[in-house]
Amino acid sequence: MTIRKAIPLIWKYLLVVFTSCMLAFAISKQVRAAPPGGSSLAAAKQYQSTGAFAVKVQDETWQDAARQRAMQVRILSPDTPTTPDRFPVVIFSHGLGGNKSGGKFWGEHWATHGYIVVHLQHPGSDESVWRGKQGKEAAASLTAAMTMGNLALRVGDVHFAIDEIIRRGKTGDGVFKMADWSKIGMSGHSFGAQTTLAVAGQATPAGRGQSGLDKRIRAAIAFSPNARNPSKPERQFGDIRMPFFSVTGTKDGAVLNDATLPAQRILPHQHMPPGDKYLAVYEDGDHMVFGGHPLSGRRPATARDAEIQEDVKASTLAFWNAYLKDDHAARNWLVTADTGFRTRLAAADQFETK
Repeated sequence: MTIRKAIPLIWKYLLVVFTSCMLAFAISKQVRAAPPGGSSLAAAKQYQSTGAFAVKVQDETWQDAARQRAMQVRILSPDTPTTPDRFPVVIFSHGLGGNKSGGKFWGEHWATHGYIVVHLQHPGSDESVWRGKQGKEAAASLTAAMTMGNLALRVGDVHFAIDEIIRRGKTGDGVFKMADWSKIGMSGHSFGAQTTLAVAGQATPAGRGQSGLDKRIRAAIAFSPNARNPSKPERQFGDIRMPFFSVTGTKDGAVLNDATLPAQRILPHQHMPPGDKYLAVYEDGDHMVFGGHPLSGRRPATARDAEIQEDVKASTLAFWNAYLKDDHAARNWLVTADTGFRTRLAAADQFETK
């Protein structure tokens, strides 16, 4: 064979090799881009479904002697005699007029997946404010309890609860002998979301002092957060550095005629610095659906409520897994636009990360 005849064959060979290499590269890129654990549907089911653990429920009263304050708590934990690993801890703070049952749906779900969840009941802004009262009298008592003083007491409750969790863990007391107190998450709804923002590092509009910040908290989720003081939100939220997930809805507006607009509930997220910050806004989601407890006749439950709740369970569990269990697959599922959490949302829902 002459060189002239061999050249076309060489080019054909090189073309085949090149095509094969490019095909292999494309396939490898597709594999790397695929969501962890298979399809997005499979991942969503994994995060949405009940976990492997039965849940143990304990009600206790913790005494904060230094502040002369008794706080009821409900502890949800994986019901297992032994575990190869310690469980991260999540603290939940109820809304105004609530109790330790607040966030029930969320706490139970997280506990089945290997979390110890401590639901706090805050004296002075709990159900005691309105019990035995009706109508306008109850509403007036609730409004009167929404104060900076009670917020400060709630922040103190969180600091004390973390102290107590660590103390009990070190002494091998109860379920906390299974706790990993180096991995603590903070969460809350409404006034509990304000509490969460405070301990995550919200500052006053007048300055950048993070008076409520607890650096032992690694990540936070706020249900129905709010910039109650709209002044200088960039100063209030600009120093919140920990991973933070804000959850709200298009009908998540005023409570007790406080004139809150749904748009105000996304202000904290908008003014936090980039880096592990998440925002979910659910179409038709109102204030009550994010409380994480039965509506108890306050209004009829809807099919949309159930959809929102399932999405919240899935996304919040993935968030905790990402930042309290260092699960990179969970984080990828949250942030991957075309194959992750976004693919299961309703068309008008919003989800963003920064």
